[in-house]
Amino acid sequence: MSNLKSSENPEVRYAKLMAELYYFMAHEMVERMGNENGSEAISSAINKFGEARVKAMKAEAKERGLDEDDIKTYAAVRDMPSTGWKHSDNNPLEITYCPMEDIWSQYGKAGMEVGHLYCDIDNILFESFGMKLERPYCIAKGDKVCKFNLKKL
Repeated sequence: MSNLKSSENPEVRYAKLMAELYYFMAHEMVERMGNENGSEAISSAINKFGEARVKAMKAEAKERGLDEDDIKTYAAVRDMPSTGWKHSDNNPLEITYCPMEDIWSQYGKAGMEVGHLYCDIDNILFESFGMKLERPYCIAKGDKVCKFNLKKL
């Protein structure tokens, strides 16, 4: 049974649909290639996807005359809406609900393992805009929150 509902906000549905498509593709890679090779292929694909997203966001930043290496620019040109992600009241960098994890968790341990590989995209995005990300807690690893600790590079 899917955690995806037609009554949800369209941006949330698309995030969940993307997460579900990602799960099926990643799971198939692991099934066909084995855990080690499949996981390496998934990580490589996520890196390439992250690099493509960064390239597009930096191009937009340049078009808009924004500093391409600033975290404020990342917020201004971010290509994925944050609709649907919930954060703690006192810390916007502490995520308490992730719609993508909501989908991955319905597939049990396998869903969470490949889902967590996707989360590495955040490192690529933040580092490309001048920030080092440390994530001591991640919902896709089974933690109750995703904690984003950011430091300027």
